[in-house]
Amino acid sequence: MRPMFRSLLLAFLVLLLAFGVATFVIEKAGYAPSTAPLAWVGVSAGRLPGALQVGAWALDALALLLLVLLFRGRGGGWFGEGVAAGLLAWIFRGPLTLLSVVALAHPPGEPWSQQARVGLVVYPLLGLLAARLLPRPER
Repeated sequence: MRPMFRSLLLAFLVLLLAFGVATFVIEKAGYAPSTAPLAWVGVSAGRLPGALQVGAWALDALALLLLVLLFRGRGGGWFGEGVAAGLLAWIFRGPLTLLSVVALAHPPGEPWSQQARVGLVVYPLLGLLAARLLPRPER
């Protein structure tokens, strides 16, 4: 295998694991969104089936890795690339998801805004991890 392909595969697998660990830590620390404000419409906390959850993490990991690659070599070093990619991922995953759900279903915004705030911390950290895992381009 080519060294770059191995690096991408390793970074993808580490990010996949990191998304799983981040989800576990968020739930155990009590920062997961509460569905209590939605109880009046019969919404209760639920979980995706395992395969779908891993698939969602895989899509997140792949998208974040590709965003880091888009920022690669544009200046700023690995730190700037990682934070920029993480913040861009958060914009699409956090506030835009929040606005879409609230605009379509008109539920209370509280559980969704909590998820967006947690993502504001998690995505830049995972972007830093992705940027650090990938090798620097040779000049």
